[in-house]
Amino acid sequence: MVAGCGTNNDLSAPPENAPAQNEDTGTEDETNQGSQTDEEQGGTGHSFTKFDLEVEYDKDVKYEAEYEAEGNGEAEIEDDLNEVSLKGDEAYTELSPLMEQLNIDSNSDDQEVITQVMEVFGLQDDYKEFELEVTFEDGTKKKYEDKR
Repeated sequence: MVAGCGTNNDLSAPPENAPAQNEDTGTEDETNQGSQTDEEQGGTGHSFTKFDLEVEYDKDVKYEAEYEAEGNGEAEIEDDLNEVSLKGDEAYTELSPLMEQLNIDSNSDDQEVITQVMEVFGLQDDYKEFELEVTFEDGTKKKYEDKR
């Protein structure tokens, strides 16, 4: 007797010991839905919508940074320390990664906020006056001040 391929051409049921075939179950889309970043979802990657910083040093030297995430987003930097003045997209591009490094919310301790901002922005701590106004995503407005 000669053994060979069967003449049964019914392919509807795979053999019992055949490897499982990959079927598109749609789970990939469902799994990846929650993995978008805040920016992909239209968020900002931080907990505030407005950030207005002014740090004043001796001899009228100032560092000012304004950042507004609402709408198209606006930003401006006036840095007398490094003689830098940026507006619009350039300032937004410069400030956005700094904003994302800040881990503050409306319940953060005032001194903790001041210290964190000074470190993230790489500012000298020999300032005369520190003033920061923040509007958080929940609508809370806070002002942080320190004079030396």
